[in-house]
Amino acid sequence: MADNDPIISIRGLVTQFGDQVIHDHLDLDIFEGEIFGIVGGSGAGKSVLMGAILGLVPAKHGIIKVLGKRTGNLERIMKLHLQSHWGVLFQGGALFSSLTVGENIQIPMKDMEHMPDDLALEMALIKLKMVGLEEGDFYKYPSELSGGMVKRAALARALAIDPEILFLDEPTAGLDPISAAAFDELILTLRDSLKLTVVMVTHDLDSIRRLCDRLAVLVDKRAVIGTLQSLLNNKHPWIREYFHGVRGKAAMAGLME
Repeated sequence: MADNDPIISIRGLVTQFGDQVIHDHLDLDIFEGEIFGIVGGSGAGKSVLMGAILGLVPAKHGIIKVLGKRTGNLERIMKLHLQSHWGVLFQGGALFSSLTVGENIQIPMKDMEHMPDDLALEMALIKLKMVGLEEGDFYKYPSELSGGMVKRAALARALAIDPEILFLDEPTAGLDPISAAAFDELILTLRDSLKLTVVMVTHDLDSIRRLCDRLAVLVDKRAVIGTLQSLLNNKHPWIREYFHGVRGKAAMAGLME
């Protein structure tokens, strides 16, 4: 993969459930090192798009390439190898409630890397501290954590095997404004320190303003792509309502022309 090639490339993507078409020949490029946001209305297919990239949702038509590899025709061993290059923070955290935080973090290390127990334990503690949790949190169960701590623990698990790409599905949903802002700052710090590419599904306008280098707005079954500033000037009715509505004006104060 050349230096200027996109780290994720989508061409002509069609996803469909029964007779309902979600994406209709959608094109998209995401480049190394950027924080790329995916936004859109309910039912626009934000999580479906992420699922298609991850191979969790089948594409009816189109080509998806991640790190230069076409994902649709990979053999199982190559698919597992590709999956080792990304980490995913699912909406709500998706921690296993019967496992401690430390055990949750170690799952990818043991399942994908076959890491010895002592090394997995050591590395999991490092990841825990990397996301701002304390060593004592390592032995707690998810039910003993606050919402913000659950997000951080799930993020530590997503970072367990040092991915190149980090996928976030509504990372600040359910958090109070202070916790959400702190989580945004953590994502920026990790992107810069670990040289990550971040792909983020979100509806949080404050996070969009703080984090995203570029955005894909899913409208009319396709993606309108640009910087936040360019999208603020877009004339599409839904995009204008999203960014120029009451909430949008408050979040984007100072950016609008």
